[in-house]
Amino acid sequence: MTDQLSLYNGALIKLGQPRLSALTDEGKARRALDAEYAKTVKACLEAAFWNFAMRFVELETSPSVGSNFGYQYIFDKPDDWLRTAGVTTDAYGKIPLLDYDDRTSQIFADQSIIYLRYVSNDEDYGMDLGLWPQSFVDYVETSLAFAVCEEVTGSAERKDRLEKQKLKAKSHASNTDAMNEAVMRFPPSGRLVQSRGSSSRSRPLGLR
Repeated sequence: MTDQLSLYNGALIKLGQPRLSALTDEGKARRALDAEYAKTVKACLEAAFWNFAMRFVELETSPSVGSNFGYQYIFDKPDDWLRTAGVTTDAYGKIPLLDYDDRTSQIFADQSIIYLRYVSNDEDYGMDLGLWPQSFVDYVETSLAFAVCEEVTGSAERKDRLEKQKLKAKSHASNTDAMNEAVMRFPPSGRLVQSRGSSSRSRPLGLR
């Protein structure tokens, strides 16, 4: 099990720097890690379809909001959404919805209820550090070390090495996560469009 302090110290070890005794320690390294922590963790969670961060919810369109053209229904993505893993027409997550429009904050479709599987940054899913496998912990630590390397060490050469280590750590974490998956899931499908839109409600199901 890891925590934020452990992640910071893991990154500092990779940088050849002294460890912190607490998150309140003064110094350039702690301030640099604080500045990069949230966006680095988010980027790592967005990088793959991590099983520990996967959530499955039912989305219901708002009856007061509809599309004036094209798809009939508009659904707001949950606030904890990071990356769509799949959209289905059934509550078991087995029948993929093949025709939908996945936008920045909404999904457009032609049925009033859909089921969304996605990478979540909710505190009970992707941001529950206790769920992180060691391979993902190493990926985050390496990514943090890469993000603060030049500010903390002033070494561009070390940063170049860390970039290669980060890619290797991501590949290892992703492969380990895939091997640990008990059930194969279908990949994202349907018509995917990156843009913006508006409105619905989500209800989590008893699946992740």
